[in-house]
Amino acid sequence: MKEAREALLRIVRDGNRASDVIARIRTLLKKGETDRTRLDVNRVIEEIVELTRSEVLQRNVSLTTELSANLLPITADRVQLQQVLLNLIINAAEAMSGNKDRPRLLSIRTEPVEASAVRVAVRDTGIGLDSQQVERLFDAFYTTKPNGLGMGLSICRSIIEAHGGHLWATPNDGPGATFQFTLPAEQETKNDAAKPV
Repeated sequence: MKEAREALLRIVRDGNRASDVIARIRTLLKKGETDRTRLDVNRVIEEIVELTRSEVLQRNVSLTTELSANLLPITADRVQLQQVLLNLIINAAEAMSGNKDRPRLLSIRTEPVEASAVRVAVRDTGIGLDSQQVERLFDAFYTTKPNGLGMGLSICRSIIEAHGGHLWATPNDGPGATFQFTLPAEQETKNDAAKPV
């Protein structure tokens, strides 16, 4: 009984988060105002990893994180940033669905970029990318999936660019691909008492 109640609470919570994501995407597409706050990128990643845990496990994917402790906070819309991460994680998991002869490994890493930005990298051991795909991946309506709409990565890039950042993809030296984005970091001052959330 207790387990069923906890499962229902998670479903309601995840449903509310999904509703927030959809509302924020609609706002983005309408060029409306976003809800930007001071954020800790690592905390946002931890939240989305928890949210996608069952999906990742269901696909037999091993997800690890390597989150730098030296990141400056950013100013961003939490739900839009979660949407980008959600899309990259699910895409990576789907790219590994055909892996029969190698492990399905997904890693998320953060690191500072000099003193002015943070970088997030989502790396998989999936089917990888060729040079033609890399050039077109972020085009609206371009998809490599049989049932894909080709809007996910285009929206992700729009979100990151609207936050003053950059999103790109590269083939790995070994199997798979890495999707990375950078976002500008806040420059902290000694009088800055507000903590990122």
